[in-house]
Order: sequence, then C-alpha cells, then structure tokens
Amino acid sequence: MRLPRALDEWFVQRLDLKPEASATELLVSLVHGGLRLRDGYMAVHRRSLEHYVATGQGEAYRLYRRCLLDTFGAQYVDHLERWLAADGIAVTFADTAESGSLRA
Repeated sequence: MRLPRALDEWFVQRLDLKPEASATELLVSLVHGGLRLRDGYMAVHRRSLEHYVATGQGEAYRLYRRCLLDTFGAQYVDHLERWLAADGIAVTFADTAESGSLRA
C-alpha cells in the first residue's frame, strides 16, 4: 500500500525546493505540523477515501481510515464520512466505521 500519487508528487516537489535538506528532515517537519496545515488537506483525504470506495479497495480504505483516526481523531473521520454520504457515496466495506458513523 502506498500513499496517493498526488501526495508523492507533492513530497518530491518539496524536496526539490530545498535540495540541501534530507528527505528525513522534510518528513519530520511535515509530521510535526506542516502537512496538517496544508491548504486543502481535508479534500485530499476525502478524495482518497472516495477513490478507495469507487475502486472497491476495502482493505486500502480501512488502512487509510485507521491512519486518519490515529492522526486526526474520530471527529475528523466522522466528518469526512458524512461528507461522502452527503455526496451519495456509500461506504459498503464491513467494519470500516470504527468511530461511529456509516456502519456497513
């Protein structure tokens, strides 16, 4: 499993902007807040979840969802899943709704 290609490309762009920094330095700075504050990060996560639903990748959805839970918390994931539901995207994978919304 890998992160979405758009996130890979974004990371490579950041490395190119600071050639003197190592990938580890960039990753540490992102983990300590930079990535969470990026404009549009919630939409990126929502599109990723939608992609996994649309392509029937239940295990990838569950893994991505668990990562979001660990990083952002249950309310954030609930919000994303309500957003999907409001747009008519039904999550049909078993046991995906650990935080309380959209039990399938």
